[in-house]
Amino acid sequence: MFIDLAASPLPSLTAPPPGMRRARGIDRWNPDRRALARFRRIAETIGAEAPLPGFDALAAAARVLAHDFAGHRRAPSIRLRLRCLTALRTMSAEPAWDLAAGDRERIASITAYARGGDRLIPDSIPVIGGLDDAVLVELAWPSLRLELDDYLDFRRLRAEEAALRGVPPHRIGFDREQWRQARATEQALLRHVRRCGLGSYALTPSAPLFRVRG
Repeated sequence: MFIDLAASPLPSLTAPPPGMRRARGIDRWNPDRRALARFRRIAETIGAEAPLPGFDALAAAARVLAHDFAGHRRAPSIRLRLRCLTALRTMSAEPAWDLAAGDRERIASITAYARGGDRLIPDSIPVIGGLDDAVLVELAWPSLRLELDDYLDFRRLRAEEAALRGVPPHRIGFDREQWRQARATEQALLRHVRRCGLGSYALTPSAPLFRVRG
């Protein structure tokens, strides 16, 4: 796997324990109902398998991040997921990568929200800015993770092929089917190398060693 979100997890997005004081805002930011409704609508359209977090759960996660990463411009877990979103947008816009329509729509929905005006948590808020975008990436990740892994491997093999030809990667005709063939060839070569490494070049266990006579 090329990108592991577990390396920098978000705080729990489940509802706060019963009895905890309900949050009125996120770091002094009080989102309106329209922003919250838009966030939940986008979360529903991306087909998330996990339960959608409510405002109290988001506010609790924001408080944890604001405390743990005070003084940072943005929490590392948010930065990682925003980098993932950039990679997902690049994959969606790649002409040579035949992305399924459902995946393209999920990425487009998250992108439209991230670039829209009715944001639940503005980027300008220190540490937690972009948490809402990060949560949407987190919710869509199970359905997009393997596709993005394959796309990143496609870019790796395309770059290697372009280097062999001495041209920029975008100048060669390299599509998903050619990537599949190249990866199958690469994996077959790796299996062959492993088999050779486990074998012996001696004809028999008792074959004599070469001797140099003076």
